[in-house]
Amino acid sequence: MLEVLGLDERAEAAYLALVDSPSLTVAELAERTRVDRIDLENTLVRLEDGGLIARVPGRPARYTALPPEHAVEVLLLARERDIRRVRALAQRLGERHQRARGGQGSASLIEVISGAEGVARCGEQLFRRAEREIRGIDAPPYAEAGDGSRVNSVVNITGGQVRSRFIHGRDSLILPGVVRRIERDVAGGEEVRVVPRAPMKLLLADDQAGLIPLVSTPQVLDTCVLVHPSSLLDALSVLFETLWQQAQPFVPGRTQPDGPDTFLSEEERRIVSLLGLGLPDEAIARHLGIGHRTVQRRVQALLVRLGAASRFQAGVLAAQRGWWTPDDPLGT
Repeated sequence: MLEVLGLDERAEAAYLALVDSPSLTVAELAERTRVDRIDLENTLVRLEDGGLIARVPGRPARYTALPPEHAVEVLLLARERDIRRVRALAQRLGERHQRARGGQGSASLIEVISGAEGVARCGEQLFRRAEREIRGIDAPPYAEAGDGSRVNSVVNITGGQVRSRFIHGRDSLILPGVVRRIERDVAGGEEVRVVPRAPMKLLLADDQAGLIPLVSTPQVLDTCVLVHPSSLLDALSVLFETLWQQAQPFVPGRTQPDGPDTFLSEEERRIVSLLGLGLPDEAIARHLGIGHRTVQRRVQALLVRLGAASRFQAGVLAAQRGWWTPDDPLGT
């Protein structure tokens, strides 16, 4: 029990025997504790130096335990001083350990990237350094280099063996040109899913680096944080995978052989796929380049044809009929 104070088994036995007696000689202690006399004499010296016992005047030499409530408190204070010294030593050793490994401390786990050009080039580098997979949460504003090149497209991935997965917020799909760009990326092999709202922008290259905006809702993407392998990077990876499991796949519709449930046109197929993503009529009209009223008429006709009571139900029923298939990454 007293080993926490630095007392070994022999010292604890001798000390407890003295606590239970007014005083004892070395011979008496040896008989009670069954500890070798020579070992016991060395033990008594340590207990006396530690302030736990005292020698009683006279011969033969006798020892008595000092009041434990005071003696143990002194020993605890000494142990606390030792612990503080060990902690200080551990800190110094940690600093030496970091210096020996190029200073890879907490300061090097993140790196602030400033300037629109720097952010764009950093994003490009992450795309190009990925060996297995690039993952991201896509949301405006977008990084754009000085030459106008964008960094959120599969064209930035080198090689054909790198898997690409991106999550988009549904609110960003109403922006001009976004759906067409996503369709091109999907055709190029990118896997895309949609959530009601993207919580943040994010780019992950394998498990080696991540890029996130410095502020949560940037108006201009000119400052980002580059995250190196750390618990923060692990948390960003978990965030992405959690959202990916909850998100709805974005895929073009699937055309079927001629029959009663065949699409009349490619336009209808695209309307159903956009309905399934929850886009309003205005956004669908803008993406397809047709009038708002035309979209309303087509949507109403599809609802009747499917026997659906709502737009969401129409998307579900269309998927059930094979008009579009969320599980098919290419919609072929």
